[in-house]
Amino acid sequence: MRRLLIATFVLGLAACGQGAGRPQEAAGGGNCALLTDANAIFGADVQAVGQRGIEGMDATCQWTSADGARSGEIVTYTAQSLGSVTVQAKFDETVQKWDAQTETPLAAVEGLGDAAQIATDLPGYQTQIVFRKGDTLVLVMGGSGDSAMSGEQIARAIATQVAAGVAQ
Repeated sequence: MRRLLIATFVLGLAACGQGAGRPQEAAGGGNCALLTDANAIFGADVQAVGQRGIEGMDATCQWTSADGARSGEIVTYTAQSLGSVTVQAKFDETVQKWDAQTETPLAAVEGLGDAAQIATDLPGYQTQIVFRKGDTLVLVMGGSGDSAMSGEQIARAIATQVAAGVAQ
């Protein structure tokens, strides 16, 4: 079920293909390295898989805890990967899509970059954060079946670590 939700996140919100034939990167590769302490969020033996260059995206990374109870993902876009679409336009498009999918108003998130929004009750009980920092846009998803850490806590923890690693 979690893998389906992650796939839905990438396919639906990022409007990308399946990425067949695209290189996969182990933990620490691609944008997986932006999450500097995955163990703090997902525990020991976290699994991470990253991909590059999927239809307009710069890169992705998915993390899953060893027991499958916690999951997270980031998708990064850059001015270069988006081509003629601006990072701000992609940010606005994402916020508009999320706002249409939830009855709970999106909320601003401080301290992540130039602009950030959080959606806390998207389909699949996911929490998602989008933030723009310089010429980079980051989409974050957090999901949890673990009572010790909610999907929102996971998404916020991922976003905080990733924002620190994204160049201004």
